[in-house]
Amino acid sequence: MVACEGVTVIGRIAFATALALPAQLRAQDAGADAGVRSPESIVAEVRAGRTPVLAQTRRSRVEETVALRPRLDRGRCYALVGAAQGASQVRAQVRIREAPDGPPMALANSAETAAQGRFCVTEAPELYRVDVESLGAAWWHVEVFALDTRAADAPRPAVYDEAAPSSAPATRFAVGGVAQDYLAAQLRGMAGRRAGAVGFTDVQRRRLDTNAVVEGRVALPAERCVDLLAAGVPSVSDLVLELEDPSGQRVASDGTHRGSESARFCTRVAGTYAWRVRVFLGAGDVAAQLVIEP
Repeated sequence: MVACEGVTVIGRIAFATALALPAQLRAQDAGADAGVRSPESIVAEVRAGRTPVLAQTRRSRVEETVALRPRLDRGRCYALVGAAQGASQVRAQVRIREAPDGPPMALANSAETAAQGRFCVTEAPELYRVDVESLGAAWWHVEVFALDTRAADAPRPAVYDEAAPSSAPATRFAVGGVAQDYLAAQLRGMAGRRAGAVGFTDVQRRRLDTNAVVEGRVALPAERCVDLLAAGVPSVSDLVLELEDPSGQRVASDGTHRGSESARFCTRVAGTYAWRVRVFLGAGDVAAQLVIEP
């Protein structure tokens, strides 16, 4: 009977060991010690019942970067929370297209606590992503939560303007301005694709660093087509253009990744529209202008 009980005990130990083995192997594959806490359980300690808009777990065996696309709303702020285990460091980085939005966040630490960061969506949500970079074998988990706070620097929505013109004003501005340089030539080249297009606003010129913006508000007539033109010097390799209607909705944007861009929109109602040009890659002089067809 004792021998039978011994066999039973040994069988139970063997069964428990068999159950634990896969977890140990997974930890070892990720470069972590057997018996470590999972990154998801570490993040769960700060989840506080919130529903994440993004949750992703991965076991990396080589150096790699994974791009994640959370579901975001413009004007809202979010928490980025993550943890990692293993032999290699893991970093999470919020990016707007290719430009970093703040410093990278290290996910692994000896205290086995979650790393936490914060970012606010002030641009088109589809431009944002979270890059998770593993420098080698690692096991990581990241989540993004919506915060109750709003982005303090979110662009103010445009408002309807009853005094907006019902037709284009008589004043015309020279396309490209009075300058005869590279930026002026780029603006004139883009405007030349629209027969008879004239300057609706004067040229705005700024020297911008990465992520810096030149923007404005303009009263547009109804039932007219306008083009927002922007050009940067060769050291500016990616511009992002946006045009918002009087209700604050984005109605036009550029579709490529270049240093000279245009965005076109045909208005239905007269009102005050907002335009914005941001440098996403590079730095240098930028010129922007709205042109309108006759």
